[in-house]
Amino acid sequence: MKPEQSAQNKRNLAQYRMAISRFIRSAMILKNKRYEDLAAELELRGIVLTSENLRSKVSKGAFAADLLLVIVDILDMNDEALLQIQKLQREQSD
Repeated sequence: MKPEQSAQNKRNLAQYRMAISRFIRSAMILKNKRYEDLAAELELRGIVLTSENLRSKVSKGAFAADLLLVIVDILDMNDEALLQIQKLQREQSD
């Protein structure tokens, strides 16, 4: 892939990353969870990440799909979580 195309892809995916970031932070507030709590819950599942690492991933909205699903599970988000993230993304692009 050409560098220009890679940069264009990154720009086009930015609105999705922002929607994921906003949704996760909102869910954390609603569930009264801190990054330290998420890190502890992940560790119970055998996934070791520091709270600082999680904060960075959330602020960038950059997750591997499997990690995103574990966080959705930890935060006990309803089955509509991905639809809600898509809705946020669409609202941002309008």
